[in-house]
Amino acid sequence: RIETPNLFHLPKKFCQVLLCFVSSMAKKPVKYFVVDAFTDLPFKGNPTAVCFLEEEEERNHRWLQAVAAEFNISQTCFLTRIADNGTSNPRFRLRWFTPITEVKLCGHATLAAAHTLFSTGLVDSDIIELVTLSGLLTAKRIPAINISSASNMQNGEPEGGFYIELDFPADPITESNFDETSHVSGALYGASIIDIRRTQVVVTSGENVTEVQPHLDAIVKCPGRGIIVSGIAPPGSGFDFYSRFFCPKFGINEDPACGTAHCALASYWSKKLGKCDFNAYQASSRGGVFNIHLDEQNQRVLLSGKAVTVMEGCVLVDAFTESALKGNPAAVCLLEEEREETWMQGLATEFNLSETCYLTRIADSDRSDLFSLRWFTPTAEVNLCGHATLASAHVLFSSGLVKSNIIEFVTLSGVLTAKKVTGINETGASEDGFFVELDFPADTVTEFNSADISQISVALNGAPIIHVKRTTVGDDLLVELASGKAVVELQPDIAAIAKCPGEGIVVSGTAPPESGFDYYYRAFYPKYGINEDPVNGGSQCAMAPYWAKKLGKCDLSAYAASPRGGVIHVHFDEQSKRILMRGKAVIIMDGCVLI
Repeated sequence: RIETPNLFHLPKKFCQVLLCFVSSMAKKPVKYFVVDAFTDLPFKGNPTAVCFLEEEEERNHRWLQAVAAEFNISQTCFLTRIADNGTSNPRFRLRWFTPITEVKLCGHATLAAAHTLFSTGLVDSDIIELVTLSGLLTAKRIPAINISSASNMQNGEPEGGFYIELDFPADPITESNFDETSHVSGALYGASIIDIRRTQVVVTSGENVTEVQPHLDAIVKCPGRGIIVSGIAPPGSGFDFYSRFFCPKFGINEDPACGTAHCALASYWSKKLGKCDFNAYQASSRGGVFNIHLDEQNQRVLLSGKAVTVMEGCVLVDAFTESALKGNPAAVCLLEEEREETWMQGLATEFNLSETCYLTRIADSDRSDLFSLRWFTPTAEVNLCGHATLASAHVLFSSGLVKSNIIEFVTLSGVLTAKKVTGINETGASEDGFFVELDFPADTVTEFNSADISQISVALNGAPIIHVKRTTVGDDLLVELASGKAVVELQPDIAAIAKCPGEGIVVSGTAPPESGFDYYYRAFYPKYGINEDPVNGGSQCAMAPYWAKKLGKCDLSAYAASPRGGVIHVHFDEQSKRILMRGKAVIIMDGCVLI
């Protein structure tokens, strides 16, 4: 059982966070930490969710993968203590999952797991042994030594904190063939390549590494798990080489700071530079710093780096079912007072969900049901978001923070209301839980320049287009396809969508008669760091009037035909130009941001 504190009376350094999405399930807590690896700064390096399991046999592969998909960061790892292991060092079983698959080896998640064990006092040794799919790995705690001042050059002094040294197997590299070379060159849009080995590309300089603009759809078609790009570091940078790693096949467009990539890079650059000790920099937008030693005789790589814990909490689920993996996740952050925008954007990037929202009770009001609400994607603040508003209202209603059945939110789109509505099933009996009904402004549409429709057709890979409209407020492109089936089967070119006019593309089509819905839809917003928004509520502000006119009705049921799927019940009030959207939500994680 989770005792929920008074969410608006936490210490100011903390921020209460709850993650919501549509479903229903039993609750049993699993402790987690989110740790940024290969950095000593929050919101830099590579984020990892570290989850502690008491009894691994109760957590099957499907459950582990489902939790990783919810976190939606490059890696989620699971630790289980191995009792009576017969060694003097503590030993844990460790498994790593990307948002879509389990992997055999991961450097930054191993560092994050070790950092959590050492920093929380769960181990009293300086060495941890980890049983993995790649064999037995070790992590060693090494005190940080400050040798920056001249007086300390001979006798280093502890600078606070510690490094973690990982002992990993070296990854030998092989020659690539001509066909692979041509594929890779196209995937990197003709970057200045001077050498290609299997899974590794060397460009002319570290500056070129930073400037690479990958074609992710093309990388998916290349051989190997992904593409590592590296180049000699600029003089005076303090590093030997720069690198970046793209792995869209595993659900990671760009891995911010990849440890295992350096198991291959160490061997390559050792031969190139004639040395075994390196300082490397991963030149992603978040960055990452690696201290590397190659033991050529034993074919081992020692990776050293720092980490910082940015949040902790509990996963509140006992078991994910098929229906529980639906809907659109949103991180709801409850603030005592407004935080600076850079902090809010940094945290939203850390969550890497379609939306992270921030709730602040309006202080100069004596009302308990009036809140400021702001929404952030991983890359930008937005003016309106439906599913994160529903998630916010659900948190406030279910936690008892408001006593009334109506909440008002002060937003960049004006004052919005959310109403708590008792669920009624088809027989008229009350259901468990409740719906949240949102009252949003309608958005009008205008004609789209027909000269640009060919660009839309290319971005949608030739899907059968009937109409294209442009929304007035949201500046989205509304594309009607020939059928709901065409919506489901659509395989868009995300890179091409990012180059289209407007903020994003929302496709829809008439639902199959037997489905019980009026229309299917999907929403793509790569300009905002959201390749596909699983269940987009804001787009209903324009789609509801469009489909109400087309179908001659004001009450509509829409199905989001994304891989996660979701249902929205919509009412269009033509006279007042308002949209009423209704849906359910459930809290699946509860924790605190520590930064």
